[in-house]
Amino acid sequence: MRPLDPDKREKILKSVLVLTGKQGLASVTISGISKTAGIAVGTLYIYFKNKEEVVQLAYAAVEDKMTRAMYRDFDINVPIKQSLKQIYINMLNYRLNNYGETVFIDQYQQSGYIQLNFSKQLAEYERQNKPLYNLLEKGQKEEIIKALDAIILISFFDGAVRSCSTGIIQKLFPLSQQLIDDNFDMIWKGMS
Repeated sequence: MRPLDPDKREKILKSVLVLTGKQGLASVTISGISKTAGIAVGTLYIYFKNKEEVVQLAYAAVEDKMTRAMYRDFDINVPIKQSLKQIYINMLNYRLNNYGETVFIDQYQQSGYIQLNFSKQLAEYERQNKPLYNLLEKGQKEEIIKALDAIILISFFDGAVRSCSTGIIQKLFPLSQQLIDDNFDMIWKGMS
């Protein structure tokens, strides 16, 4: 048996993102994925067992890519507010520059797919976001960050960044340095 082509696998995973952006995650089908990827349905099944596996692996790939981007230039040794703002800027930039991927992530997290391997996905999320968990813990020890569970603080933070990026993309308000700073100040006031 010849080895699987990593380019075909990548095309299949990217097709899920494209289709989610066009028609929503709930409407994604195996035939739609194979057509968008330009491969036969039978070929898709050589790479993946079923639609659920394709969707979950697409999520894992995007989540990994987004998480790596979030922590670019992160340094826990600089002041907490500055560190948190670096994560915020990285996350906002990623969402604005990769909107199709973030639409997929958002829909995935609000779908039943998240429940298929929830414990495993939560553990992986916590592992990938250890820098943010550590930063929040440091801020709480220094009494700079509110004494709430980290997941509550992270959900608040993530929601604010998600709303801001969506508003910019949908042209509800224009992207400006003032908007970026004001949005972060609101986040900071809510967390500190």
